[in-house]
Amino acid sequence: MNISRIDLDGVGSPTALVARILQLVPDLPIPVPIVTLCERLDIVGIEELHTEGFEAALLTDELRSSGTILVAKGRSPQRRRFSIGHELGHFLIPTHLPPPGGLLQCSADQLRMLDTKDQDKRRRMEAEANSFAALLLMPLTILRKHLQRIRQPDISDIVRLAKLFDVSKEAMSRSYVDYSREAIAIVVVSKGRVLRYYRNARHFPWIAIAPGMIVPADSVWHDRRLAPGEIGEIVEWEPDTWLDASSARKTVSMTEQLLGQDNGFSMFMLVAEMRNDDDGSWSDTSRFR
Repeated sequence: MNISRIDLDGVGSPTALVARILQLVPDLPIPVPIVTLCERLDIVGIEELHTEGFEAALLTDELRSSGTILVAKGRSPQRRRFSIGHELGHFLIPTHLPPPGGLLQCSADQLRMLDTKDQDKRRRMEAEANSFAALLLMPLTILRKHLQRIRQPDISDIVRLAKLFDVSKEAMSRSYVDYSREAIAIVVVSKGRVLRYYRNARHFPWIAIAPGMIVPADSVWHDRRLAPGEIGEIVEWEPDTWLDASSARKTVSMTEQLLGQDNGFSMFMLVAEMRNDDDGSWSDTSRFR
């Protein structure tokens, strides 16, 4: 792999950095060899620690001459890969300056931040590092080719693509939602309560069930518990199960599909058919809460 940090000099944004890396290494294999790439870009070590204090961390000096990535021990290989990509992003993005002492620690919640325009500097940094990791581990030119072959969205697509790119199902679900042309949302559930969800705000309306709330009584989740890895059927459901009255009226139909996961977790795929506005897309005027 013929690449060094000198080749990235003058490149600042997550998107531009990944684009330059892919340009310099056009034959980068899938799954992306993230550890080898780190070695070429002056990460001198990747270590696992028994810790509850952080999910991942970057240890470097003020000049960032080299860096060491720390990852919480006991995580899945896929989660570990994303954490490494996230910390590599911090190391390469010029504006992500290390704190006094040189140890930048990142929590599990920070590894899910997505708003790269957040007014809070630290939250914006974390979102940028997540963007870098996602773009690097799931290169858009390759991911889009796979998405274009999908005729009908199915949660099995997320399972299959997660294996292909060697990332977690949740990481793949975020990219799947972002780059699909369909109105899709992914809802993560833990022990019967909505934990978080991902939607493309341009295509999918605001979800009325907020994180922390119980899964709607009308949902298929209450009909049958799925074993880890088991995929349920695609079921047409009333839009007002998940949407407020105004959004439900603008929805022609909605389907639910459930994926069983370990430790009381499960994942929904919601697919909506919306009534088009003048420019042919869902117009989301609600404040992103």
